[in-house]
Amino acid sequence: MNVDVIVEFIKNYAEKHKIKKIAEVGIGFKFDIAKELSKYFDVMVTDINKKSIEKGKLLGLNAYEDNLFNPNIELYKNIDLIYSIRPPRDLQIYILNLSKKVKAHLIIRPLLNEEVIEGLKLKSYKGEVFYIYENRKQKSI
Repeated sequence: MNVDVIVEFIKNYAEKHKIKKIAEVGIGFKFDIAKELSKYFDVMVTDINKKSIEKGKLLGLNAYEDNLFNPNIELYKNIDLIYSIRPPRDLQIYILNLSKKVKAHLIIRPLLNEEVIEGLKLKSYKGEVFYIYENRKQKSI
C-alpha cells in the first residue's frame, strides 16, 4: 500500500470536486493519510475503538467515536467526501449507505482481490485500486 499515492489520489479527487470537508471512517491506528490530508482540507476521523479516537485527538485530529453499523448521521451532515482505507468487505455497504444518506462522495481503498460491491466504480491509479461513489446531488442548504 503506497500512502503517498493514496493521499495524492484523494487530494486530486477532492480538488476536482471542490471538496472542503472530508471524513475517514474506520481509521483504526493508521493516521498518516488523515494527517497529510489535514494540511489541505478540514478532516474528521471516526472509529468504533475509543483508544483509536483518543490517539487521533492527541495527534491533533478531529476524532469521534462512531459505529458504522449504526452511524451518528449528525457527525457527517457537513461532510463532502468520506473515505476508508482497507475496510472489511462486509462494512463497505454500510459506508456506501452512509455516504448516500449524507450526500457525500466516497472513496474506498479496498484490500486487494475483492469484488467491487454494487453501486461503486473501480478505479486504478498508479498501481493502487479504489472504489468510487460520486455524489452528483447538491446538498440542501
